[in-house]
Amino acid sequence: PSARPVAVTSGGPSTPAPTGVAGAGGGTAQASPGTLPESLAVLVDLFAGRDVYNVALVAADARVVATASGKTRSAIADAVELPYVSSSSSRVYYLDGDSQIRYLKADGASGYVTAVAGGAKVHATFAVTPDDARIAVALLDYSVSPVKLTIYVEDIGGAHHAVIFTSTDKYLWPVAWHSGHLVVAYLGPGTAPFKSKFSAVNYSGRDLSRYPYGPNPYGGINFHVISPTTAQREVIISGGGASGLLTKSGTAVVQGDGVDWSGQPIFWNSPYDYGSFSASGSLSPDGRIIAACCPVPGMAGKLVLWYPGGSTTILAVDVTSVDWVGWFDSSHLVTGFYQRSDGTPSVVDIRTQAVTPVDAYGIVAAMLPSNLDS
Repeated sequence: PSARPVAVTSGGPSTPAPTGVAGAGGGTAQASPGTLPESLAVLVDLFAGRDVYNVALVAADARVVATASGKTRSAIADAVELPYVSSSSSRVYYLDGDSQIRYLKADGASGYVTAVAGGAKVHATFAVTPDDARIAVALLDYSVSPVKLTIYVEDIGGAHHAVIFTSTDKYLWPVAWHSGHLVVAYLGPGTAPFKSKFSAVNYSGRDLSRYPYGPNPYGGINFHVISPTTAQREVIISGGGASGLLTKSGTAVVQGDGVDWSGQPIFWNSPYDYGSFSASGSLSPDGRIIAACCPVPGMAGKLVLWYPGGSTTILAVDVTSVDWVGWFDSSHLVTGFYQRSDGTPSVVDIRTQAVTPVDAYGIVAAMLPSNLDS
């Protein structure tokens, strides 16, 4: 972001970061940072029912290991959709209603963590650090015109609260942490946080009421890596059209190729790739494969693995051009869908090409652990 950062305010003298997160009833549940025994996909079904969405944790063998439900935010006419979840190294955090943040672990444990200042006219979203110690929060205040953005960072529990950025003409929000820096999704210059405005730049060409984030689960056209204390921009990840999930290798781009964490393009050097179709690509963790629809241009078809240089593998699994996959590792992936009518998520072993349906629905909103660092 290039808007001038506001002054940082501290909640008190420096103290060690907390070792736990707030549990149900305001108590403390011991955090368990570190890698999980297995990688999990976080599926979010935004259309589970009236005013509710579902979260499911899915293992690489297609088992649904834990589930939770949250209330959706208060409806604000034409407001852009913001992410509902954030993963750390040990759990997924999800927004319940306008303000409550809860956690879900692989063993099914769940509890209250903290509250943010969302409300009937203010939409909130957040990103928690991999060690469960800090949280970055964005507030979009639709009660004023133009909409006011505020981003703050604090310890889980509220200590060391610091507002790092405000703006009424640039709109971005936290989506992840990478190597100690904050990663924000950006709507793009001159784009206000309204679906009617965002539809012109989201590269999906789909109805945002049914496919609300566009070609990635974060809702922006690209990502900025910024300082979590000053909001100073350090790197731009893709000029536009970022698609799929962020991985430790970077991100895919709708027009083809990818971008790494230093902001440099990952060239596929292919005369014919998924970029020809404006499909949502998903970059593998090792940066060597992009998974995307379709063998021929179209709104739906078979999933294709695109390799640098032009070689491809067509998999026997149905996908759409606007949905993306999540990578458990560089050999296993999971498909996701905004709409149940478009398909059922499946886990794919790309070595054997075995396809196993998942007993859950939704987009692949995150991977657990977050695991974005090299």
